[in-house]
Amino acid sequence: SEVTVQGTSSMHDWHCKTDKINAYVDVDPGYTKDLTKVARPIAAVSVNIVVKTLTCGNSQMDRNMYSTLKADENQMIKYTLSAYDILNGSASPTSFAASTNGSLTIAGQTKPIEMKISAGREADGKAVARGEKSLLLADFGIKPPSFMFGSLKVGNEIKVKFTLKAGPELLAQLDAAIHGAGQGGGQ
Repeated sequence: SEVTVQGTSSMHDWHCKTDKINAYVDVDPGYTKDLTKVARPIAAVSVNIVVKTLTCGNSQMDRNMYSTLKADENQMIKYTLSAYDILNGSASPTSFAASTNGSLTIAGQTKPIEMKISAGREADGKAVARGEKSLLLADFGIKPPSFMFGSLKVGNEIKVKFTLKAGPELLAQLDAAIHGAGQGGGQ
């Protein structure tokens, strides 16, 4: 799994990323089978990222980013899914696309967010979800920073991309827990 944040500045484009993601994804037991036969494959999603796990490949950029995101006071970036609709015609036995609604908290500010995602099972059995969303720093109360006496200015728009993966062993455990316990469904 990985989250990448990309942006621009008056000098160059930049990107920061982390693979340290605390994600809780509750799926319908049918997720291990034919996804066209599951009306609501995802029950819940909650993602937390410790701000200081994001790295930009340059320690000064990292410090500037942590300061901009107020990482000492607001240590987490949080996302919670509140609703979604599977996009018509997107479902296959192994994948689907959805239009999602949720809340995103950055630098202590929580805002509603709409985002399209793709989700499914890969050939190796891993469950995967991918998406990307452009955001404005100002929407989260963040003034785009400038450095070197204003000669370097960071753009207001950033793009967040993510890939979340769960290995087949987790899906197998889910399937065994549901069917091994003699329950015909449920959580």
